[in-house]
Formats: sequence, structure tokens, C-alpha cells
Amino acid sequence: MDKWLENRELPCHLISACGLVHRDGLVLLIKNPRRGWEIPGGTVEQGETVTDALRREIREESGICCEPERLAGIYQNLVAKDGYGPLEGMTIPPIVSLAFICRYTGGEAAVSGESEDVRWVTPEEAAGMVTHPLYAKRLADMLKADGSIVFSSYEYDNRTAVFRTDEIL
Repeated sequence: MDKWLENRELPCHLISACGLVHRDGLVLLIKNPRRGWEIPGGTVEQGETVTDALRREIREESGICCEPERLAGIYQNLVAKDGYGPLEGMTIPPIVSLAFICRYTGGEAAVSGESEDVRWVTPEEAAGMVTHPLYAKRLADMLKADGSIVFSSYEYDNRTAVFRTDEIL
């Protein structure tokens, strides 16, 4: 019998989406105040599709409109973590993040309450700018995307990332 049936606790995961937006040989990065440079994205809200959340988050964080072209990766955190900022004192459930390759469709790069800077950079520049271990791995996978989908599971507790699986689907 499944553990959650035995202890009567439904499994809970948050779903997020991020997108590497391409435009004229450049890719879009945002600078998060806590994590530094990263691929834009965020959490899917109740009643929202993953791709609608992806478009909304990228537009909110960067001012850029895009269209997802293909799924490049699935990243699963296996542990809950401590909340921060407005979530201080809460526990954030494990997150399953879907990473997409996206095409620029409009808009002008602009900072927001979620980004300190927004830039179009070469893929090589992006690889040197993104240093957070989770986002650096996603970016590397997305930059070499060949149509297959990467699946990675990991444990991350706001300090250390330990990758447990790395498969090509």
C-alpha cells in the first residue's frame, strides 16, 4: 500500500516552470535579488496551465513576451525546504520544475519587483553568469538541448544541491 494512504497525508508538490527565451542568437536572463542571474520563471497558480504560468512569469519578471517551443527538462526536488521572505516560518513543499525552450514574441526588457536586472546575452555569457547550482545545471542542459528531455532529481535545502539522478528521456 502507498505510504500516503497509510498515514492519510496526500503527497504535495509545487509545480513551477522556467523558460530560456531565444532572440537573434541571444538568451534572456534576469537577476534575482537572492539568487543572482537565472532563467526567468516561477510557480504555477491554482487553475492556471503550466504554459500560461510560464508566459505570465517571464512577462512579469522581464517585460518579455514569449512562446514555449518545447520541453527541455524536468527537475524534481525530493525534499521540502524552509521558507524565506514572505514565506519565513513556513515549509515549502518539494518542487517539480518544467524547463522550456522559448521563442521571443515581443516586449521590451524591464526590471520588476522580482528582478534587479534583465539582459539579453550570448549563450556563452549566460553560462558564466548563472552560478546558483540548480539554475546553472538547468541552463547547461537547456543550452545543449537537442530535442530530448533531461530528468534530474535532487535534494536542495537552500544551501546545498545533491543531484541523485540525471537521465535523458
